[in-house]
Amino acid sequence: MTAIPTCREVLTFLGDYCAGELDPMRTSAFERHLQLCVSCRNYLDSYRRTIVLEREAFADPDLPDPPEELVEAILAIRRPG
Repeated sequence: MTAIPTCREVLTFLGDYCAGELDPMRTSAFERHLQLCVSCRNYLDSYRRTIVLEREAFADPDLPDPPEELVEAILAIRRPG
């Protein structure tokens, strides 16, 4: 029997769980943790809603690309220095 993962461990494979890419033993342990942890259930719910919203935001093929100046400004903020 696999030990029940901690909340921190659950977060490390949350994406794989949502994608259906966890092995059966890890999936079982993940789901046992969710049965016990309301915080992780809430986090999983918000994670799934975020994925849906992201897909909806980019679903319209007629949306124009963002202005190059905006992209450059965002990238400049993220650069170390």
